[in-house]
Amino acid sequence: MSTASSFPPDRSDRRHVGEAVPVTNDRTLTLSYDEDAGQIVLEGLPCGPAGEAGLSIAEGVELLFDGADGRLSKVFIEAGEPGGPPAVAEPVLAAVASLFGDEARAAVERAPGRDGDPLTVTAPPPVMAALSRLARLDAVRFTSPVAGSPLWAVEAARLARQVGLTTRVNAETRRAVTALERADDASPAVLAAAADAIADLVQKTEPNLAARLRGHAAASRPGGAAAGQSPPDRSLTRPDVAAANVRPDGSTDAPPGWLDPYLIPTGIFRHALRPDAELAIRTEGDGLLVEARLAPGADLGVLERCRARLVDPANRSVLGAAPFLSLGDGRARATIKVPVPASAWVEVVDDSTRPVSSGQLHHIRRAMRWAQTALSAGRQVSAPADTEWAKLAAVAWEHCAQDWSAARDQDRAYLAAMRRAAICPAADLPEEPSAWAKEVAGRPLLVEEPFLAERFTLERGPWAADLTVIMRPDHPGLVLRRRRTGCDPSGRS
Repeated sequence: MSTASSFPPDRSDRRHVGEAVPVTNDRTLTLSYDEDAGQIVLEGLPCGPAGEAGLSIAEGVELLFDGADGRLSKVFIEAGEPGGPPAVAEPVLAAVASLFGDEARAAVERAPGRDGDPLTVTAPPPVMAALSRLARLDAVRFTSPVAGSPLWAVEAARLARQVGLTTRVNAETRRAVTALERADDASPAVLAAAADAIADLVQKTEPNLAARLRGHAAASRPGGAAAGQSPPDRSLTRPDVAAANVRPDGSTDAPPGWLDPYLIPTGIFRHALRPDAELAIRTEGDGLLVEARLAPGADLGVLERCRARLVDPANRSVLGAAPFLSLGDGRARATIKVPVPASAWVEVVDDSTRPVSSGQLHHIRRAMRWAQTALSAGRQVSAPADTEWAKLAAVAWEHCAQDWSAARDQDRAYLAAMRRAAICPAADLPEEPSAWAKEVAGRPLLVEEPFLAERFTLERGPWAADLTVIMRPDHPGLVLRRRRTGCDPSGRS
């Protein structure tokens, strides 16, 4: 597949400003009982090119939502010890009943004899949409360029409250407090809005915590302690660029590399919107220099155990490795002194004894990261003029399709290509590989607002002072709204 050179000037076939296409969940899932695993599985269509986003709603119940279209694709239910008789706990049954109704509860209780039964989702669509968004928020927050934003926790707390996950509300509240105390790169208006919103959320249950939050809000407003701070320009108001070692024509002398979130600790390295912009890799003499950006407040003790490795995917061997050393300016560098073969790649790990990922697994994980990039860029597109975000989404879906194809998964390669074709209608499409992929491709594309952290955290400009917080009695939680004055985040009037 080749990158299209032009993009349609009128994207009215997708959406206009303010429009949204909601999550379209499967209404029926199929029950199966796995005695060896001690699990009951409710399954719909397989997940697409962005993989699955998991969410636990009770101990022993995990929901998996499609990362791209948001639908519920699978439910795992603990059913006793593996190999033993089925035994589903009462809280698990109650959670099942809340989503699927009393008939589904009865079917789960008698799972061995109900294998293959269809179960209907009875939970209201807004509840399922909130659960889906919360799961997908969890899937992207730690690999976002603005992972340290307090607004991830603010939005997660709001969504958790909508669906009655009290324990999760409390956990996200505390996470928001910690993020607010450490935040030095968000605008004062956003910090104040976040602090006030979460304080209102917990006022009745934790008044002391609410008072602390309002203290942060007061310090962040104009004239407060934080008013003189100037946040660095690290916003999502424009796409980031590709890796420093990539030439304009896309070629490079250095091996490819990125920060696989499955291999590194959270909170140490800063992810980029594009995975190919996360590491600066260049050959130097007979070795390789690998640089990564550090997250704000990164624990240098944890950094010491991280290694950059040059690996051969064909035989899953380590060709060379080196520790990262902080450069003192928000960057870390590792120098690997070995010859660099053409087939090698660079990976970053937190354990030098960790086995090398297979080539197939590497491509699967990178495909899902490219899908995250495409989805994040797509959430920023709200008008025909957002061409840079549209271009990034198209490029990311193209890379996603290429990685799925390299992983020998033609179904998901096809689905990623279809996503790209929604942006670039002239793009070539592969053959439809399977019935389920064709069915998923025929569904409406999920269109939704950016996550709060993506939209508000690190953007700069006079509009930021116009943020207001709205607490609606019919919609517990918060809404961050910008008054329609001045310029919008992309600088348009």
